[in-house]
Amino acid sequence: MPSPEDGLEQVAETAAVTPKDVRSAMWRHIITLQWSWNYERMQALGYMWSMLPIIKKVYPNKDQMIGAMKRHLTFYNTNPQIGSPPIFGATVALESQKMGDAVDSLKIGLMGPFAGIGDTIQGVLVRPMVAVFAAALALAGSWVGPAMMFVLGLIWCALMVPLFYLGYRRGVGLVDEVAGEGVLSKVTEWATIFGMMVVGGFVPSIMSGLTTPLQFHKTVEVAGKATTKTIALQDTLNQILPSLFPVLVVGLAFWMIHKLKLSPIWVLLSLVALAFITGAIGLF
Repeated sequence: MPSPEDGLEQVAETAAVTPKDVRSAMWRHIITLQWSWNYERMQALGYMWSMLPIIKKVYPNKDQMIGAMKRHLTFYNTNPQIGSPPIFGATVALESQKMGDAVDSLKIGLMGPFAGIGDTIQGVLVRPMVAVFAAALALAGSWVGPAMMFVLGLIWCALMVPLFYLGYRRGVGLVDEVAGEGVLSKVTEWATIFGMMVVGGFVPSIMSGLTTPLQFHKTVEVAGKATTKTIALQDTLNQILPSLFPVLVVGLAFWMIHKLKLSPIWVLLSLVALAFITGAIGLF
């Protein structure tokens, strides 16, 4: 496998861009992409700032430099840890060869697909699984839980370096690798399915405290004497279907999102209100 330095040396010969310039752009992107995030152009300002070491070398003319900076100030938004590094790496390689039109097209064409891949892997597959384990350990009083989330953040940052060089080596070919043979849709679909299965499996343990204190009293005659027998509803339900109430709450949340088209925030607020009401009347 060719090393990142191989490609860097080739660009250094063609466009006066040195490996140091490329590394400077990469670290700017990793550290500062999200620092100037705004609602108008999302990550555009951070992207342009990251590209400056390359722009300054490739376009020594002031007017050309300003034009290149304006191109990178157009709307840009994608997953910052998984999606943006390969896109940025590819645009660095193309910008180093003054392929401005190809740079703009590549950014527009890839930021959406890579956002889908990155958000699915992070938000649906990896983060929920790690967060569940971390929360369980934290609730048990272990410091390992918070440490797991911190280490996960470091792993995402470390992953950005090889992803950058992947995009840098592939250049325009990155489009074919992402879109070809339905790779994008397959990765997104399978990651979503697997992530939902894993998170669903943790529902009983996460919501194990959701039980009902309701009891029923029944008078029976034992050896000619009337005896009052107490039947706990939760014990009876556990024999029929354990974790029934957690499953019902998850089903209710799904119904509210899928059928009523409520946003997750309204679903959470509704569940909080329901918890207060059912707790006040002694149902749970």
